[in-house]
Amino acid sequence: MNKSNDFSWRRLPWGVVLIVLALSAVSVVNLQSTGIGTDSRIHLVQLGWLGVGFGLMFVVAMIDVRIIRQLVPLFYVLVIIALALVLVIGKEVNGSRRWLDLGVAGFQPSELAKLAVILSLAGWFHRVGRPDGYGLSDLLPIAFLVGLPMFLVLQEPDLGHTMMLLFIGGTMVTFEKLQRKAFISIVLVAFLTAPALWTFVLHDYQKNRVLTLLDSDGDRLSTGWHARQARIAVGSGGLLGKGHGEGTQVAGGFLPENHTDFVFAHLSEEHGFLGGTAVLLLYFLLVLTALRAAARARDRFSAGVAVGVGALIFWHVLMNIGMVLNILPVTGVTLPLLSYGGTSALTVLVAIGLLLNIEVRRSMFQARLA
Repeated sequence: MNKSNDFSWRRLPWGVVLIVLALSAVSVVNLQSTGIGTDSRIHLVQLGWLGVGFGLMFVVAMIDVRIIRQLVPLFYVLVIIALALVLVIGKEVNGSRRWLDLGVAGFQPSELAKLAVILSLAGWFHRVGRPDGYGLSDLLPIAFLVGLPMFLVLQEPDLGHTMMLLFIGGTMVTFEKLQRKAFISIVLVAFLTAPALWTFVLHDYQKNRVLTLLDSDGDRLSTGWHARQARIAVGSGGLLGKGHGEGTQVAGGFLPENHTDFVFAHLSEEHGFLGGTAVLLLYFLLVLTALRAAARARDRFSAGVAVGVGALIFWHVLMNIGMVLNILPVTGVTLPLLSYGGTSALTVLVAIGLLLNIEVRRSMFQARLA
């Protein structure tokens, strides 16, 4: 037996596991509070999804990274097929098709598309090395790997997850060495296509969300309602908050989507600035862990995956908190682990499992050299 590939539990970075456990605990407690007075049991459902997710996280952490690399193309194709199927047979909610109904539960392929982009780009960078930097011709396969799932997700339509795929892919490309001509070309294309995207791609309601950001008081009872009520919830929490179950914005029915998109607003109302800051600190530590893993990774694939996982967490937190504080438009991007949602929780925990895998393999490799 090849002992070099045996998994070592004692080398697992348990500090990362504790951070994820802490965020999961906050999620269940916070969601329980949103259901007070309505007999909602979504916190128990979330607890079940988190339990499954932790199991998957440890399974992914134990898989040989070479097997993961071999399965990346198959995983990418399956995700693309699922994204195409959701446009045809997906469950329609509020004019959007984002879910595949599996009977016992709903499944959102756009969540797994983030993992597909992370793994496929990391695999491509691993196979195609450019010591002098990636040029214009190298950007074409990168654009295809990221652009295809982006296009399909945008058709649902789901602007939030489309932007997430772009930001994750863009972050991974940025961490690689680009030739100056390639970098300038990316910037020029972004500026030149922005007006066309605004005019021909974005739906009217998506444009209204951006315009509301510039004047949130202009339409308080329509597009500006969510942002205004979220700000009220955050501001009313003060330093220490109103206490668990004492939030008036949720109890009064003023804060929409308080268990998904605006879960941080509810958390801040009940636990104040200190509670919100503690949660943000946990996310900050996760991102730092991912960047540290990328810097110490044994190979380009592992480094790329670590950067991608860090980008997933960072952009989700930034876009969600920015939406809650009304400094970014409302896009429907959830807060990792805290927001209610089975597919989202599973995706994040699998991503953390990849991070654990990278750290364990590195630690085991160094131990053999010692």
